Amino acid sequence: MVQDSCKIRPASLGDIEALVALRAHLLDGDSTASYASRTPEESLRWKAAYRDWLTKVLDGDEQVRIVTAERGAEVVACATGLLDARPPAPDCLSGWCGWVQSVVVSPSYRRQGIAKRLMHELLHWLSGRGAAKVLLEATPAAEPLYLKLGFVRSAEGLLTLSGGRP
Repeated sequence: MVQDSCKIRPASLGDIEALVALRAHLLDGDSTASYASRTPEESLRWKAAYRDWLTKVLDGDEQVRIVTAERGAEVVACATGLLDARPPAPDCLSGWCGWVQSVVVSPSYRRQGIAKRLMHELLHWLSGRGAAKVLLEATPAAEPLYLKLGFVRSAEGLLTLSGGRP
């Protein structure tokens, strides 16, 4: 199986272009997601901003972990975990909450267990840092994987305000 020959490892500064290319599968093209780019200019802007963000977080941000799956010298998948301090709540007494974003597997490597391996790595990392709750936003194609991993759909609706103010 291909997944057995994939090495799971933390992303490095040398992976930035591969990470941008992988994330483009989510944010460019035919995506119907509200967060996807709608024009070539939007695509260029998010890619530049993402490169800047990656340069900062891959240089030692303890609240962010990006893991990759590598086959040979090619990065074929990635996933991002974020650790967030929040006020304690009944379902998260520690206040430490994990977020998973940008789980992407290159199209030719999908359905081989790679995303599951990346998720296990991130969930282990988040748990080791005290995250009592982990959230994510799933695409319809990925939702079955997350349900198998124990995620459940929450009853709360997700509201978004772009730009930070009305």
